[in-house]
Amino acid sequence: MKLKGMDKLRGKLPGYPGKRIFLLPLRGLVGAVLAYSFLIFLDILPRLFPDIAFLVLLEPILPILGSLVIGALAVSLIAMIWKKRDPMKVEYGDLAYQKVIPKGVMGVMMIPSVVFHAATSIRSLPPVLPVNDLTTQFSQSLLPLLGITGDLDILIRLALAGFFAIVGMLVIRSSILTFGIDYMTVVYLYFPEESEIQEHEIYSIVRHPAYMSGVILGGAAMFFRCSVYSILIFLIAYLIFKVHIRREEAELIDRFGEGYREYKQKVPGLYVRPRDLMTFIRFLFTKPS
Repeated sequence: MKLKGMDKLRGKLPGYPGKRIFLLPLRGLVGAVLAYSFLIFLDILPRLFPDIAFLVLLEPILPILGSLVIGALAVSLIAMIWKKRDPMKVEYGDLAYQKVIPKGVMGVMMIPSVVFHAATSIRSLPPVLPVNDLTTQFSQSLLPLLGITGDLDILIRLALAGFFAIVGMLVIRSSILTFGIDYMTVVYLYFPEESEIQEHEIYSIVRHPAYMSGVILGGAAMFFRCSVYSILIFLIAYLIFKVHIRREEAELIDRFGEGYREYKQKVPGLYVRPRDLMTFIRFLFTKPS
């Protein structure tokens, strides 16, 4: 099945004809792998050098620190799409989008590396066990504190993680089918004159359904481990989306004025109210057009 909006996207990327267009997601995938590798390396650094006292002392906070670093880098790369738009359009004209989108794709693909980090068992990483007891404690499931242990602990975590993962993937699927890959890749940020008003009912219950899918998948990773680390790293991922949304909506307010301010006050950004669940479920099972 051909993705909706793919022809429009290809038209804005003349330097990526035919199968060369797959170089963009490939570059993003490489960025994600490098980011995740950095996170894991930072996690195990004290285990590689256990004789360095300050590394042993820092071990419990390194997973959080690493996630913050990658999150900040992802936000910075994505922000370039917005910050460089006007000067890039002046310098490159219609090729501005093609020039800047590779960095944006890499930034976007770094976010899943943070999400995967939330699902990672920090205490189980090779080559040896953690050298600081706090690292082990922070990476253990918190459910035993509620009296839930053994197989039931694992079953609950897998059930919650599986549910949120399925919902998150359905939201991504429906977002692409509904809005098109051209909207998902912000083509119309650089070509606003070619955009069309989106009036799908999903916008009446949540302002950013595509970003909400990232938050839901982050929730899946959090529940999979249900540890101090998974909760804190999930909060970092959530913060990434909030920072990006704030930047994006600043432009929407400039473009649409008070009308968007009122819309922003009425409709949640990243969650669905219980009263709107039926509309949300209809969106999840959007059929290809």
